Amino acid sequence: MDALPDELRLEGDRVILRDWRDEDAPALAPVCGEWDVCSFTSVPWSYSEAEALAWVERQREKRAAGTVLALAIQGRDDERALGNVNLARLDEGAREAAIGYWLVPEARGRGLVTAAASLLIDWGSANLELERIEFAILPENLASQHVAERIGATPEGVRERSHEAEGRLWDMAIWTVSR
Repeated sequence: MDALPDELRLEGDRVILRDWRDEDAPALAPVCGEWDVCSFTSVPWSYSEAEALAWVERQREKRAAGTVLALAIQGRDDERALGNVNLARLDEGAREAAIGYWLVPEARGRGLVTAAASLLIDWGSANLELERIEFAILPENLASQHVAERIGATPEGVRERSHEAEGRLWDMAIWTVSR
């Protein structure tokens, strides 16, 4: 696998994916405290500018370490960060990764996360030579499973007690995209 780029901007028909900037920190405010976002991501439970800036900095550090590529999602007609999409579990020589995403409530239901995830999967396949990208989704999160389905991911079943969050192990529905 090639090293992650220091800077990245991807443009699709519906979304632009770009590096997180310090001025994007307020985008975390609407999702801080949302159980399904904070339990399964590193988004802080409560919003403060300091916590949000620290989160943005951690995304840069993970990229520099080569383990996670996190990008802000913005609409074609809006400069604001509306969410996050990331490839994780990136290791030297690995040909697979996990994808994750979240959107602020006002941006949900418009197909933006589907467009963002599809764009990042295509980029990861072409530029990182990823052969398999995995979605790990709570079985009751039908909206996220619909994203995987619209992208063309294949359901592989439920992986029991496979994800630790909130002090317990959770079952996850596994979907994969193979190239």
